[in-house]
Amino acid sequence: MRPRLLLVVAVCVLAGCGGGDGGDDNGSKSSAGAKVFASAGCGSCHTYSPAGSTGTVGPSLDEASVTFERAVQQVTNGGGGMPPFGDDLSKQQIDDVARFVSEGGSAAGSGAGKSVVGRFRPDDTRLEGCLDTDCRRQAFGNIAYRQGAKAALDLFDEKLSEQPIEADCHRIAHTIGAASLEYYNGSVAKALAHGRSTCWSGYYHGVVERSFVGARRSELPKRSREICRDPDIRKTSFLAYQCVHGLGHGLMIHTGYDLPASLRVCDQLETGWDSDSCEAGVFMENVSSSYGVKSRWLRDNDLIYPCDVVAQKYKLYCYLMVTSRILAANGYDWKKTAETCRKSDRGWVATCFQSLGRDASGNSRQDAPKILDVCGLAGGMARECIYGAARDVTSNDASPRRAKGLCELAAVNVRAYCFEGIGTILGGMHADRAGRRAACKAVTTRYFEACARGAVAA
Repeated sequence: MRPRLLLVVAVCVLAGCGGGDGGDDNGSKSSAGAKVFASAGCGSCHTYSPAGSTGTVGPSLDEASVTFERAVQQVTNGGGGMPPFGDDLSKQQIDDVARFVSEGGSAAGSGAGKSVVGRFRPDDTRLEGCLDTDCRRQAFGNIAYRQGAKAALDLFDEKLSEQPIEADCHRIAHTIGAASLEYYNGSVAKALAHGRSTCWSGYYHGVVERSFVGARRSELPKRSREICRDPDIRKTSFLAYQCVHGLGHGLMIHTGYDLPASLRVCDQLETGWDSDSCEAGVFMENVSSSYGVKSRWLRDNDLIYPCDVVAQKYKLYCYLMVTSRILAANGYDWKKTAETCRKSDRGWVATCFQSLGRDASGNSRQDAPKILDVCGLAGGMARECIYGAARDVTSNDASPRRAKGLCELAAVNVRAYCFEGIGTILGGMHADRAGRRAACKAVTTRYFEACARGAVAA
């Protein structure tokens, strides 16, 4: 590890590095060390996730691994080219900033987080008589564990019209996936092959996230590359995406919601497409935890965070999920969410409105008139909202049938773009260009070229 990282922190605390990138509220208001870090402007020099800073002048503090004692010694006495600051900072200030760097860095950068899940454990719970979410999840998992995915998913589809099950459907699907992995003796390929995309692919996420159980932090990059390598998984882009996207969920869950560490593992996958798909899962899990965990990478005073501070290469998939966070924080006020989207980074406003469309789809159970009502709040960005909704409906159904109805109901000047959105998802369901074009031809004649454009580019 690099002790020099801490030396730069101490210099920054004393001299400052310019404007305070982290501000007074850096996500850890109760931390005196965080306040020293922010008020000194250290965030303009360093990337340090607990402070929400992205400076590049000095080394990234997310990579530091120093003990509290070592931090105190270095800030107080200097050494290695750094002057001592024991006379310039009070003992309390030194303790505070040392604790912030050592303990905050451990949670954010060196992987102190613990997995929040283990293997699925069956019991004698039955669906009949269940009155709470935990009971229903366990009951469906028991069916998958003993009878396989099909039996559990068939019953799940049958019961989806019941409000308590619909309200918790994604999490129930996770549990069915986790239990099915046990049924298929740990074979990710077999479990995925017997799955369905019901409720935003929760089943696939559940399979993949549990495949990390037992892996050490140092093993995660290698394990991540292996999980989705099976040729049966790679037969179609759709199934491959479900697997690699599920890796992102699994990495967050098994690192204790360590977003920087999870993204670093995604970066080590074999292809750029795999890395991008994995990142999408990381950001989805960050804003919509499968296990009710409040991620530390969210801020109540900045609902766009972390999209407005992450590196440029991560912004797309962060912004494609951001409205789920905004809506949950503002009580599902769609108008306010549209207003917040307009405050996105320059160049990412349209993507935020695509995210709004995705949420409009999910929260209306893919009801076209309701989706269009929400997208009407987007004003000039309504087309982006409808585009995002068309993608979500197609993905959720693993079929373009209902999404086609949405596009046909939309304003004439938006329809081609809507069908292009359908195409981007159809493209992932077919391995070659001919198959993708054929899928679009089966959906629409008038807007075939728009659909094919989206499909071929997928």
